[in-house]
Amino acid sequence: MSEDCLSLNVYTSDVSPTANLPVMVWIHGGAFTLGSASTYGGEVLTAYHRVVLVTINYRLGPLGFLQTLDDEAPGNFGLLDQIKALQWVQNNIRDFGGDPDRVTIFGESAGGFSVSSLVMSPLATGLFHRAISESGAGLWPVLEKGDLSVTQTIAGKLGCDVNHYDNMMRCLRGKPADEIQRAPEMTQLTYFVIDGRFLPEHPWHLLQKHRLNQVDYLLGTNTDEFGWLLSITLTYVDDDGMNMTEFNAIVPVDLSVMTGSIYPKGDTSTLVPAVLKEYRDPVRPEDPMAIRDQYLQFLTDMWFASSTVMVAQAQSEQPVKVYQYEFQHRTSILSFKPDYVKADHGDEVLYVFGGTLLRNVTSGSWLFPLTEKERELSRDIMAYWVNFATNGDPNDSSGSPRMRTLVDWPRYTPSSQAYLKLDVTSSADVALRKTRMKFWNEEVPRMMGMTSEPTGNGAKLNTGSILVVLLPLVFVLLATM
Repeated sequence: MSEDCLSLNVYTSDVSPTANLPVMVWIHGGAFTLGSASTYGGEVLTAYHRVVLVTINYRLGPLGFLQTLDDEAPGNFGLLDQIKALQWVQNNIRDFGGDPDRVTIFGESAGGFSVSSLVMSPLATGLFHRAISESGAGLWPVLEKGDLSVTQTIAGKLGCDVNHYDNMMRCLRGKPADEIQRAPEMTQLTYFVIDGRFLPEHPWHLLQKHRLNQVDYLLGTNTDEFGWLLSITLTYVDDDGMNMTEFNAIVPVDLSVMTGSIYPKGDTSTLVPAVLKEYRDPVRPEDPMAIRDQYLQFLTDMWFASSTVMVAQAQSEQPVKVYQYEFQHRTSILSFKPDYVKADHGDEVLYVFGGTLLRNVTSGSWLFPLTEKERELSRDIMAYWVNFATNGDPNDSSGSPRMRTLVDWPRYTPSSQAYLKLDVTSSADVALRKTRMKFWNEEVPRMMGMTSEPTGNGAKLNTGSILVVLLPLVFVLLATM
């Protein structure tokens, strides 16, 4: 294990310095604890479209996000690494045929949250011009500057004296990097730090005040985030569903993490009953399968859909273009997933990078036995993404080959709240999960005591959520597929 990991990969359709191709910079996911740029190949995307693709690495886990009381580890190193990569792109991408004035950052899960944080950061101003967040935007857990709770937890795991700062730091400096990196439990979240530089304030306040970089933004979620891992992580969740006792027991645990990391002044004694009421199926309140499905929607809404809509709304109130989607397709080869799961966390990545179009180099046959409609969906998604990177509009194919006539993707505005349902037969709609998004983005902040002015926004350390387990695990499993 080494901190000498700040490398990147460049794929290009044309190496001529005068090509002036749009540039897409991919930030990988993995809960800020695992993942690698090399997992994502750009061969298909750059073969189908005239674009330069850059995939970057950044420091993860304690090496990327540990906070101390001095400048040696002020927190957010992983995010600052992303800033450094974007600076490299500005200085060097012309040598690979790229246009430094047309840079789009995009990422999924932790990568999507990274993109969203870069949109909020004054340090990133001018380093990119468009942004795409897939299943991750807005509200990631944060700590106040000087909060050593996570550092002390890791130091304690390594046998260091956590009661005396100087002793603790001396002990940590004497530990090999690989030991420090392995110290956190898999259930321990990685936190951003409100450091006054990268993050001037809590993300919720930055969104409310529209203190955001004015860049075009394309963002969205999948229908059933983390659905296929429920039965793995929670043994009592399966094809037969879950009972109300189990539902009532696990929801407060998940909410405590959300409340502790996003709304630290909140009182879960009032929030829990409201959520249990909101996610009680009115037609089949005692049906185990309905209860399970409501729990899955609760997770998707709480961690992904609500904050994505919050970001879309805030960004659309600026003089920029915003496009929202919901990926809905159940991929045919993912038969190991339960029948009740449609589009899961990370499912769209295969389509974004054109993995559906890979062939065996020897036989020429398709590498994955997908349907032709799924390959067409991949061609469409690649075209939408590159069109957006090229022109700021996923419908505008000028400068990018159109694979077939695309369904018109309406622009998201504060009033229309339009979005595109991405599937083998895509269609437009408005106001994604309108009632529940209003609950999460208006009622919950009010119930949790959030105000227009920051009043101490750091998180309380909490490691009990099902999502804390799922975020790292999903990428471990995806990497082995």
